[in-house]
Amino acid sequence: MRVLWRLFFLFILVLVVFGGGAIAAYQLFFKKQVAKEDVGHPAVITPTPDPGIALLDQANQLLKKGDTEGGKRILASIFQSFPNSGKANDARRQLGALNLDQFFSANNPDKVEYTVVRGDSIARIANKTKASPELIFKANGLDSLTIQPGQKFIIPAGQFTLAVSLADKSVTLLNHGAFFKWYPAKDASHLPANFTAGQYKVLGKEAWSDGHQVAFGAKDYVGSSRWIVINRDSLTLYSETNPQTPNVAAPKIGIEISGEGMDELYSLIARDTAVTVQ
Repeated sequence: MRVLWRLFFLFILVLVVFGGGAIAAYQLFFKKQVAKEDVGHPAVITPTPDPGIALLDQANQLLKKGDTEGGKRILASIFQSFPNSGKANDARRQLGALNLDQFFSANNPDKVEYTVVRGDSIARIANKTKASPELIFKANGLDSLTIQPGQKFIIPAGQFTLAVSLADKSVTLLNHGAFFKWYPAKDASHLPANFTAGQYKVLGKEAWSDGHQVAFGAKDYVGSSRWIVINRDSLTLYSETNPQTPNVAAPKIGIEISGEGMDELYSLIARDTAVTVQ
């Protein structure tokens, strides 16, 4: 019996000694080796595909087939459903170009026809139709202010509003409440950090040349810098055609957009147009 107890204690001692040694060896050698192997081969994380890529391709396929409305719907879904997509701004630009082309085409359901009468001028027709003279000039491909009685003009119309995004530093033109065209800011450094968002209206439009305001039809109107004044002490959208020798000092609080973009907005936007700043 005494011999059995001695053997039992010896067995326990062997387990303690060799078992502890095995654990220590594993901690010192095997576990460190596994950790090193794991560091050398980190887990591969597959990036989530950008849904805008496939959608943009789908939209372009529809446009090639002549399904303009279907393509436009998909383009709108890209930046509306996936605003962080790398293709969101591409979709905005492409949809805006399509909308603008359609607006000036014969397919615009809101267009009106006007026949020039004796005594008419572009400015007088603008007053009669509530369209800007720039819009009448552009829509009819005119290259001179001289017009003749009997001439027939097409005057496209829309129900435009503006949405200014302070976060994205961009301006979006809406027609009948839906996206029409997008204008990213060239410069938004004249916006104060604590600018107040809210509802505004266009106070007026101004064209500047060599420090003076000029009217449509004046010889120095072409190449002038344009302003859309939302509120003189709050916000102005503007362009500058001569950055090195500006026509006028930049507004105190404003967002600069490209000259081409301002030419479009200037022709489409009227006084008292509603503006949402957010």
